[in-house]
Amino acid sequence: MKPIFDNKAAEQHKRTIMKKWRIEYTNEYRGSPLSFWVHINIDSYYWADATIYEPSLPNPIAGKGYANLLINVLGVELNFSSIEEIEHFLSVIKLKNMPTTLQLTNKRNGGCGPNSHWLSRIPAKLLPWAKREKYIKTIESALFDFKLRYR
Repeated sequence: MKPIFDNKAAEQHKRTIMKKWRIEYTNEYRGSPLSFWVHINIDSYYWADATIYEPSLPNPIAGKGYANLLINVLGVELNFSSIEEIEHFLSVIKLKNMPTTLQLTNKRNGGCGPNSHWLSRIPAKLLPWAKREKYIKTIESALFDFKLRYR
């Protein structure tokens, strides 16, 4: 008698029903590697000393705290602390020919070099177009789920 699932089918089934992301809540705001690059400090030269950002930092969710989205992509955990960060990440990752970190750094004008940019901190195995094509849908699904928390 043939089994209902062979190993290959069982693994594929497991991947389709398992979420590859989770949302954690913290009592205090915890920025992600993208926070500095997305949320521009307005009222202070130093990002950490600012109280006003554009776009503004996310507010806590009543009774839960500040939401952080953690997405597992090809064995690497990506961390986001706002909807704007995820949207910015996708806007760069979706480009077949991504901009250089120098180009992205120059847009920020924050006094930091391209080696400190979030894109230069991503493991190289996530950067080839063939790999990005595979995980973009996961990030888009996670973004949809994350947005539901703020409704």
